[in-house]
Amino acid sequence: MLALVSAVRPTSLAAVYALARGRSPRRLMTAYLLAGLAFTVAFGLVVVWLFNGVELHSGTGHTKGIAEIVAGIMAIGFGVGVLSGRVGGRQADDAPSLRGRWQARMGREVRVRTAALAGPATHIPGLFYLLALDLIVASQRHLAGGVLDVLLYNVIWFALPIGALAICIVDPPAARRAVEAIRDWASAHARAIVLVLSFGIGSALLVTGVLSV
Repeated sequence: MLALVSAVRPTSLAAVYALARGRSPRRLMTAYLLAGLAFTVAFGLVVVWLFNGVELHSGTGHTKGIAEIVAGIMAIGFGVGVLSGRVGGRQADDAPSLRGRWQARMGREVRVRTAALAGPATHIPGLFYLLALDLIVASQRHLAGGVLDVLLYNVIWFALPIGALAICIVDPPAARRAVEAIRDWASAHARAIVLVLSFGIGSALLVTGVLSV
């Protein structure tokens, strides 16, 4: 669920739309997807590896409960910040200009190298990825389980470009239309989506954390 919040970032939506409109959408989307995944997966694996073996009593109910409480408080705090306008207050207003900048920068003449650089640039690990890593480290005793959780999170985070690439292979124009529809809907409802997920996930984590401690 934390990955869903990251998946609706205006920057990534605008970038995927710009790539889908390119002359070689499959090549561009593949470069974007592989570079972005390589960056975010590597970041997650490094964090999990660094904390693997540290005496945190990973996998115990107490440790997991504390991690869930901390993550819940931070998620709710983020939601409060968005609600008050202190966090992402101009996100909705800036969406059209942001989309325009990406289209100007990554227009029809976009190169594969630019698409590859855009993958990591539009998927810089934020609060919710860090919260997810916190929960992964606290809940997994073994490195293999942490690796699988990191991979699963990133697959969800990159669900839109993965889906767009799959459609591009069959019907590039359909991919452009689908990405445009998702981008427009997410831009119009981004604040509401973030608020619902932040408060919903935060509350659920707080409850399960308190019950586990």
